[in-house]
Amino acid sequence: MTDPRPEDALRELGEHLHVPTPPSGPALTTAVLSRLDDRPRRTRPALAVRLVAAAVALLAALGVAMAVSPQVRAAVFDLLRVGGVELNQGPPPPLRTTAPDAALPGERPVALDQARAAAAFPVAVPRSLGDPDSVLLAGGDPPRVVSLRYTGAGETRIDQFDGVLGPVFQKFAGAPDAVPSVVDGHRGIWVPRPHLVLYLDRDGRLVEEAARLAGTTLIWEADGVTYRIEGPLSHEQALEIAESLR
Repeated sequence: MTDPRPEDALRELGEHLHVPTPPSGPALTTAVLSRLDDRPRRTRPALAVRLVAAAVALLAALGVAMAVSPQVRAAVFDLLRVGGVELNQGPPPPLRTTAPDAALPGERPVALDQARAAAAFPVAVPRSLGDPDSVLLAGGDPPRVVSLRYTGAGETRIDQFDGVLGPVFQKFAGAPDAVPSVVDGHRGIWVPRPHLVLYLDRDGRLVEEAARLAGTTLIWEADGVTYRIEGPLSHEQALEIAESLR
């Protein structure tokens, strides 16, 4: 058995810890300065107590730092994964092409009821948009990805895929371009600028032929399914669509 990755361990620990809301305004400045001036107490608690205390302090300080520092936010997002999407702050690998309409491996059009029958996860449709103009399956059988496409004033794309088995997409976005979001109580990420998206096959290999430049995107995971809403949308518009998925 292999050891868990540090980021997975931290994320799991965070789910069981209560982190107080960080102060704002003058109180924020006072809180940060007081933390910088703190000195470690000369106590010798049990190892487990020290570890938990250190983790709580780290998460609390991290929440304050992320709110005021793009540099700290960048370091955190280096390790960030939302369901089946990994966000990478490093430079993307050299690619020969990044076609905006690049197809995913094995991509094929189907009817909505066929997609629901084929997928190993529930396929949701946004009430705010209605039934899609087209539906695509990709990634084998059963399909790893179900894409709903809506045409009109620019194209809106909703990708849905199993977020438990492993990463499906890898995104390369700068620190100011990854903004924390919440969709119906679920942790998410809003990427407000164009960014490179790469597809990972079932063995975790990047598929260069599927690389493309994506538009503004909202990403979140709920009940083991990862969702991507991409299109010429504001954050508020993307959230309205996301919260209407049924």
